[in-house]
Amino acid sequence: MSMQAIAQDQRILTLDALLAASTARTGLNDFGDPAFREGLDLLLSDIRALDLDPACVQATAWRIGQSLDTRALAVKGLRERPEVLERPIAEPIIIAGLVRSGTTALHLLMSLDPQFQGPEHWLTVYPMPRPPREKWDEIPEYRTEKASLDAYLQASPESADDHMMTAEGIEESLFILGSGFASNMWPSMWEVPNYDRWYRSRDDTGSYRWLADVLRLIGAGDDRRWLLKNPTDLFSLQEVLNVFPDAKIIQTHRDPVDSTPSVSNLIFSARRAFCGDKADRAEVGRREAEMWAQALERAESVRAKSDATFIDVEFRDFTRDQMATIRSIYDQLGLTLTAGTEGAMQAWLDAHPHKPGKGPKHKPEDFGLTREGMEQRFAAYRARRGYI
Repeated sequence: MSMQAIAQDQRILTLDALLAASTARTGLNDFGDPAFREGLDLLLSDIRALDLDPACVQATAWRIGQSLDTRALAVKGLRERPEVLERPIAEPIIIAGLVRSGTTALHLLMSLDPQFQGPEHWLTVYPMPRPPREKWDEIPEYRTEKASLDAYLQASPESADDHMMTAEGIEESLFILGSGFASNMWPSMWEVPNYDRWYRSRDDTGSYRWLADVLRLIGAGDDRRWLLKNPTDLFSLQEVLNVFPDAKIIQTHRDPVDSTPSVSNLIFSARRAFCGDKADRAEVGRREAEMWAQALERAESVRAKSDATFIDVEFRDFTRDQMATIRSIYDQLGLTLTAGTEGAMQAWLDAHPHKPGKGPKHKPEDFGLTREGMEQRFAAYRARRGYI
């Protein structure tokens, strides 16, 4: 491809071009507080420096464009329903922990309890007050996201195994946070060092205020308690508590020496989808090890000075006996686990049995890491949790 063609292709990855494209799709030109533009502009600058091939440029424009659409739709909904901004989000239960430490399965299990509400996947893409479930098949946005997600999972079945995503299922907070453009989601997709430094050095309280407002929109008219999940909340735990001061935090734990290669493989798969052959295994491994070591130590620092409620869940205990872990969580939170809910959880577990592997699928060396190096990097956390 000529340099002129590459430059022309890159032009769609500018702030003005992406905003105009989003407006053309949705008919909306109000994206709310313009503070989001700082992060998005920095993100796009780093992405353009990668000189992606045309297919990756198109995939990138689609992915960022989807989050701009989400943002515009949320702003529209909040303008139409300003009264929801006065609704409290009281004592949300937030699951946070290392990626690959059981957060997804725990979130899905607890979401079967009708006393909780969570953001369904399609509503994190098309935020609106949650319609009655029996009406969803009539809603174009639901049908569109269901078809899109089904096609993606058919093309990438390993994602279905890893995330167990469905359009109607509960989703983590990351997708809503992503539409604020100060989010760990974006460095997971591209190597964007300047954006990454900016993201990790900022106070993220504004991002969680945005999350809270979008949740208020989705849950308009629903008084149930919120059940949320986002591994990256560990990194921003103080900001989480700034916005949700009475949150109950469930922190899942796993030896990061075991989980980091698996996390790196997950991130590398995302990088390949958006960067093609520019995805670098060693860069992914370095970044993920650094990010999660920093997240664990930041979380520990916050916990040491906070009077918030924290419940610790060991991955090995959870995988050995999921229902015993659930009962323990409910006991510690003073919640009632009804026979009907317990039966629904057990039925889900029977349909999704945990399959212990014969050994780790991925080695540290696959991502430019060494076991010795990770043992040193995570030494303090491993000592606290008894992994040494």
